[in-house]
Amino acid sequence: MAAALAVVSCSSGTHSAGTTQEKPFDVTGFGKLKPGMSKQEALATGELAATGAGKTGTCEDFRYQGAPAPDPKQLAEDEAVEQQYQAAQKAADEAEAAAGPAPGPNAGAAAIAHAAKLAASAEAASKVAQLAADSTSRAAKRAEALNTHGGVRFAGDRIRIIVPPQGAQTTKKIGKDATVEQFKAAHPEAKEVDAKTYDVAVPDQPGYVLSFRFTDGKLGSFLLFTHDLECE
Repeated sequence: MAAALAVVSCSSGTHSAGTTQEKPFDVTGFGKLKPGMSKQEALATGELAATGAGKTGTCEDFRYQGAPAPDPKQLAEDEAVEQQYQAAQKAADEAEAAAGPAPGPNAGAAAIAHAAKLAASAEAASKVAQLAADSTSRAAKRAEALNTHGGVRFAGDRIRIIVPPQGAQTTKKIGKDATVEQFKAAHPEAKEVDAKTYDVAVPDQPGYVLSFRFTDGKLGSFLLFTHDLECE
């Protein structure tokens, strides 16, 4: 849950499409987008841009219609890094398996061959680590973009996260910078997860919650997400 909340923090202002106040953000979703939707169903609503805004493993982000389009060059670079990372991970796994167990004492040539295989495995693992760091950095930038523009993150074929656009409020007029007291008065059904987090269960969608995160007593972020889907 904390990881999902780290993806976004709502900002004040008005969504570029001018629809924020017309589409309150609550347990039923945002506009025509609903928790539990498949990717095909969500794209068919017309609420999202036709093309994705970047991938992280099995997850892919889509921005709302009217939001700034992602940089195609950046998307291509991100995709290339992800493919290189997957290929490097496969090569590292194969190199580790090829090294096998260490030969017994006095193995002679076998020991030399095993040392060479270990060196190759270590080199492959080092390449994976370098690419993983690059992939993580790019994923953080995609998360920042999702925070800035709002949108949806799919895990495979299903919605994992729905992030509100800037200036969004719940149906009970709770938005960024609302106090804890204002929030509790508007949403008494919320469950306190910890000192900073409150969740409202989504009816008929087990695992999905509308989650609110407070910082210094003021609402900093809220979003719909499910505990049951991860980016692999």
